Amino acid sequence: MANFENTADYLLTFETDKTGEQVSIHGDPEGLAFFARELLAIAERAKSGDFPHDHYFTEEWGGYQLSSELQTHNSRLVNHVKVYGWPTKEGGKPYRSPGGVAS
Repeated sequence: MANFENTADYLLTFETDKTGEQVSIHGDPEGLAFFARELLAIAERAKSGDFPHDHYFTEEWGGYQLSSELQTHNSRLVNHVKVYGWPTKEGGKPYRSPGGVAS
């Protein structure tokens, strides 16, 4: 589960190019360390056979894990990042509905 540190203490944004085909992550050392700890915690839960996921939001979307200020021009700010952990490299494939994707 997200540690819920306050983004006033660090910089962490996810941004896409205008087409949405490229994602850029911007962070200062504290923001990147926060996200690294979060990823490692999700990985540990997945390694134990769990199916963890977590959400990260900007303040405008009701959270405080992600910063709200764009770091590059001509990009779009991502307000909600959802991270899934899967116990195997098969990922969500075994859990998808026919023709669908894991939710």
